[in-house]
Amino acid sequence: MKHIVIGFLILLSLALLSGPAMANQNGGVSQMKGEALRAVFNQTMMVGEYREYRDVTRTYNYTEFHYADGTTDYIEGHKSEKGVWKIIGDDKICYKYPKSKYYTQTYCFFVFISDGCYYKFAPRNMSLRGPRNWGKWSSRAIRKGAGGSCAEPVG
Repeated sequence: MKHIVIGFLILLSLALLSGPAMANQNGGVSQMKGEALRAVFNQTMMVGEYREYRDVTRTYNYTEFHYADGTTDYIEGHKSEKGVWKIIGDDKICYKYPKSKYYTQTYCFFVFISDGCYYKFAPRNMSLRGPRNWGKWSSRAIRKGAGGSCAEPVG
């Protein structure tokens, strides 16, 4: 019984120590919400990259201009699409490409900023307290002309 109590205390200590370490590791990261989220994208060219290589377009990179009327011009490799963007609720940006044969869904993301770099996380990678894993972002981008930068390029 003594071993069980000692083992439990060790596990409890490790759990308590791991919480602050995660918070410190992600210091300086904040979620974009409401009007701040809308302001980031409105009338803005985002220049970004995907975390995973895109086989169809043979690139990691993309650009997307977000017009005030809710439309976008999206370029990924050799693909160019007209899309629509919308803030859903207070905390998600969603995209659709109505005439696309390649992008056939509605794509929604939670957006976090760190040092001028905007990280998009798909809902499946989120928990009630934020991203399940900070390394599992879908894409990241900077606002063209705003002077931000992301970590070293993926590809």
